[in-house]
Amino acid sequence: TAAGATTTTATAGATTSAGTANTSVAAKKTYTTSATVTVSCTDADKIVTGTKGKDAFKKSFETSMKVTVKKTNLAKTGCRRLTKNNRRLSTGEVKADFTYESATNVAVNTKKTDFQSELKKELKAVNLPDAVTVKEITAPKEQTTSVTPAVSAALGAPATLFSVAILSAAISW
Repeated sequence: TAAGATTTTATAGATTSAGTANTSVAAKKTYTTSATVTVSCTDADKIVTGTKGKDAFKKSFETSMKVTVKKTNLAKTGCRRLTKNNRRLSTGEVKADFTYESATNVAVNTKKTDFQSELKKELKAVNLPDAVTVKEITAPKEQTTSVTPAVSAALGAPATLFSVAILSAAISW
């Protein structure tokens, strides 16, 4: 800087030299993602039945990803008989769909290990089977809201018809 000049740097939440507050806060956006967790079929039943499993998944996702979960859905997949001769069930999975808010696009698909550790801890805390392996977490998708027009084109049709009728009557008069 030139001799005698001063430089003021403001950070988020700080007050500038003029006394005005710098309040630049990033707006939260809504994202969706899914996690697939490998588990035995009997354990999958226990996890998806009731609200304990859903709450454990939600809390684990929030803690490990540092986001705010707005909606969680759990579904059991797999768990079918392999063949009529082999009465053994295939490996089951629990698919968790999350809708969450975050100020930044968190790369949740790269945090499988963090989510798995937290999930095991939360499932154990609510007395549910914790022998789970996070198979994959899909990349987050930002949810956009579309603006619906306030007036439909169909609402203007009767008025247009009336105007054309009046105009036709005036011309033929």
